[in-house]
Amino acid sequence: MLEYVVACKAEELPPGKSIVAVHEKSPIAVFNVDGAFFAVSNLCPHAAGPLEYGFIEQGRIVCPWHGWSFPLSPEDPPNDGLPRYRVAIEEGEVRVLLPAIEPGKGWR
Repeated sequence: MLEYVVACKAEELPPGKSIVAVHEKSPIAVFNVDGAFFAVSNLCPHAAGPLEYGFIEQGRIVCPWHGWSFPLSPEDPPNDGLPRYRVAIEEGEVRVLLPAIEPGKGWR
């Protein structure tokens, strides 16, 4: 059985906004980028900056503390220390699928 955490109702997260879901005390930032949903750890691997407050630039999340940036939707997630998650919209809910994607394993 697929494990997931519900972040919110899809209608509650409009384009350009973010929200934080929590799984086992681990915060996960969920972003709506022009109607596409992405999820990453909310803690920047550099200095634990809150990525939910970062900004999206050219498909990357930029940390609000030090400006480090990370791709949100790579075909093959880089091994940069930032956990990424698959996101599904089911029954009107934004669901973050668990566990995080392993670097080198791709989205599928």
